[in-house]
Amino acid sequence: MPSLFSVLSRASAHHPLNRRLFLLVVLLLLFQSAACANELPWVEHSVLRGETADSIAAKYAVSSKTVERANELAARTEALKTGEKLLVPKKESDLLSTLAEVRARRRGESPLSSITREQSKKVSLPAPRKSPLPRPAEAFLRPLAGRITSPYGMRRGRLHDGVDIPAPKGTPIVASRPGKVVFSGTIQGFGRTITIDHGDGMKTRYSHNSANLVKKGDVVRQGQPIAKVGRTGRATCTHVHFSVLINGKAVNPEKYLR
Repeated sequence: MPSLFSVLSRASAHHPLNRRLFLLVVLLLLFQSAACANELPWVEHSVLRGETADSIAAKYAVSSKTVERANELAARTEALKTGEKLLVPKKESDLLSTLAEVRARRRGESPLSSITREQSKKVSLPAPRKSPLPRPAEAFLRPLAGRITSPYGMRRGRLHDGVDIPAPKGTPIVASRPGKVVFSGTIQGFGRTITIDHGDGMKTRYSHNSANLVKKGDVVRQGQPIAKVGRTGRATCTHVHFSVLINGKAVNPEKYLR
């Protein structure tokens, strides 16, 4: 007795309406089985260099005849091409469903391939917005009373990474916030410098000091004298060069000072 597959195949070969009926019947069977098994009844294989229908069939434990019939390779005269896509039935009984999908894809009618294309489309996401600079719960004290004479910003093509507050030599410089001294020494150009770590990636730096009053490792409180105003390093007058750093990057201190 002829199988359902052979009957439908012969019928579809002689009339366009029968071909459409063949496709609808097979797709109905396909969707019913996919819904039950929650997976497609074929594997999409990309042909590698030197592969044949026999070697591909052996890889998936089906017969080479099944691979040839599912992809209608018998009618072809050319060999398989590297990168070509073949649908390999997972079982011999999946031949009918796989052949229907192959034919539908050739006509651009496959609902499954359309779904796959839709799912693979890239979704354009809005560009991430820059997070505002974090503000500490406790405000920064001014390290020195007086007005800012040189603000943060570009100077002759270079970043002036802090603010300058002038004062007489020897005037006490205080810690803007409590923290731990992570540097007490001399930096080229900045002269004697103190750097305090306040946690959460925030640090403050005090430069051009005539003297440093604390050492590395000291824990200081807010408002505690840590240095004295001077003119060490490259400086044109006695002042403190005060910087705020967040995760190692200098930011405008005036956004944090009281």
